[in-house]
Amino acid sequence: MSQKESLVQLLSVFSKKIIFSSVVGCLAYAVVEYSDFYYLFIGNVFLTLAFLLFLEALVEGFFLVFKKWKSRRKSLLSSIRITIGLLFIVEIVIRFAGLMQTYPERADGRYFSGARTEKLDSWYWVHTPNDTIRNPRKEFVFYRTTNSLGLSEKEISDKKSTSIRILALGDSFTEGVGLDYEKSWVKQMETRWKDKGVETINAGIGGSDPVFEFALYRDKLVHVEPDIVLLTINTTDVDDIASRGGFERFKADGTAGENPPSWEWVYAANHLARMFIHGVLGFDKDLSTRNSHSEEKQKRALKVIKEVLTQLKELTAQRNAKLLIVVQPSIRSFENGRCIPFYGQEEIKKYLK
Repeated sequence: MSQKESLVQLLSVFSKKIIFSSVVGCLAYAVVEYSDFYYLFIGNVFLTLAFLLFLEALVEGFFLVFKKWKSRRKSLLSSIRITIGLLFIVEIVIRFAGLMQTYPERADGRYFSGARTEKLDSWYWVHTPNDTIRNPRKEFVFYRTTNSLGLSEKEISDKKSTSIRILALGDSFTEGVGLDYEKSWVKQMETRWKDKGVETINAGIGGSDPVFEFALYRDKLVHVEPDIVLLTINTTDVDDIASRGGFERFKADGTAGENPPSWEWVYAANHLARMFIHGVLGFDKDLSTRNSHSEEKQKRALKVIKEVLTQLKELTAQRNAKLLIVVQPSIRSFENGRCIPFYGQEEIKKYLK
């Protein structure tokens, strides 16, 4: 074979592998994206194959330029295939050992895109109005129906039928994820104090935080005229605000939050990629920001929480309502029978006093 024919053959192989790599990469993207992050292992197989073909194409391109080293082509290609094969085995081990699992994967058995839920088409963190929620976990399946505001609560009358109306704001702890509607702690208050004329409104939404909760009360619930506004604060609120920021999350066009990263499908499919994205690139678990200054972000989060509390106090005072704040520990806060304060808990308590 002449040198010219050899170069033409290399160019043909290079072109084919680039095309095949692109096609398989697109197939990996389609499997992950259009299955809503369900067929991740299949997507990872296609992704690994696309990566292998891409590396092989680079090798072919290298030898097109550096012709004098063409004799090393086969050995280099073999080395790349062996390396990718070993990495795929490591990927399987990491995957089945659960070393890089996200919280939803540990709790629910499947990947959930927290980054995508952060981008809202409104300023309010609520469920789809007038809908039935089906939220499966490994231990249970959580069902609720939502009202016209997107709360897992009955329709709220503007007119009070009782002497005391309590509005509870919070996250999944307040909503009562995993419990029947009547068994949430908010509805337990109503049941226990019904003879005292107590009515409760459960405005808790799983994944919410005090900034979203304040906006919900200010814009959607202030007209129901509660006598008491009750807000729960826990460690996830600090984490959520550290990731989401404060009131700047509300955009002028009526949306809230930031767009998710375009590469999240790679993160979802490949656990080695997760190690690189967190360990080397330094991204947070929500993939929105880098965590090189995580303590500074937590300090800013506490500042935002204080700002929310101040505005909430002013607003409830204007509406002649009492404000109650519940600083709520989680089960993870307890060690050997003692409660370990979460980050900022003592500072929040001092501010409340």
